[in-house]
Amino acid sequence: MLESHINAIEEVLLAQSRTAKNAGHPNLRGGPREWFIRDFLQNHLPSTLEIGQGEIIDSDSVPNPKPHEYRPQVDVVIYRRDLPKISYSISDCAYLIEGVLATIESKSVLTAHELRKANESVAKNSKLKKSPSGGFMVGKEILKPYTYLVAYDGPSNLKTVADWMINQVKEDSWIPDDMMDMIIVLGKGVVWRLEAFPELNIQGATQNNYWAYINQNNKNLLMLFVHMLTWVAASSSPPNTGNYISKIPFSNIKLI
Repeated sequence: MLESHINAIEEVLLAQSRTAKNAGHPNLRGGPREWFIRDFLQNHLPSTLEIGQGEIIDSDSVPNPKPHEYRPQVDVVIYRRDLPKISYSISDCAYLIEGVLATIESKSVLTAHELRKANESVAKNSKLKKSPSGGFMVGKEILKPYTYLVAYDGPSNLKTVADWMINQVKEDSWIPDDMMDMIIVLGKGVVWRLEAFPELNIQGATQNNYWAYINQNNKNLLMLFVHMLTWVAASSSPPNTGNYISKIPFSNIKLI
């Protein structure tokens, strides 16, 4: 039942993408991010989670940073609805790192350049500091947000994408743990970081020391959904946000 349902949604998303390509101007070709949010995320994630876009901050984040210190803009932020956020506009917010469970980058076509930009954002956000955990955790504790990239098109062989990841480690000296956890190319296959999904053992998948990949024409959105099931239970236990309190200059407060 679950496999058939999610596979059907993957087919719908791909059909929407093919239809949009017929438009005579790029601005009229719809938005993969909007389809993905509307047809999948909003209908399949629990109501305790919010789906938004914007930036992620911690207690050390500064206002109005210099251009070379800009915070990454994230396509999709999956956030605990019970935590506060800073609203910049009706559609853009700053989210506290303690409440961010996952981020998703949405791409019409996945290229090495687009993957590099996505990994750069992940690397920057991986440096944000969470308040020390406290209280009872339901499910496993999320030490940092899970990171996904969902593309509507890309290389026909996902080995190419896995090779891009390896090359970017070599060229940029990135740490694999600070790169994308899972890359989904709808209708073609998936690449995932082994440490991010140790429960997954798929017959036919190819792996190296850090990543595994599989070529398949369906079950790709299903793999994303199943991975989300491994951490969604953590959204029911309140995190500690004490770091923000410690940053407020209480020394000027006078008792009366």
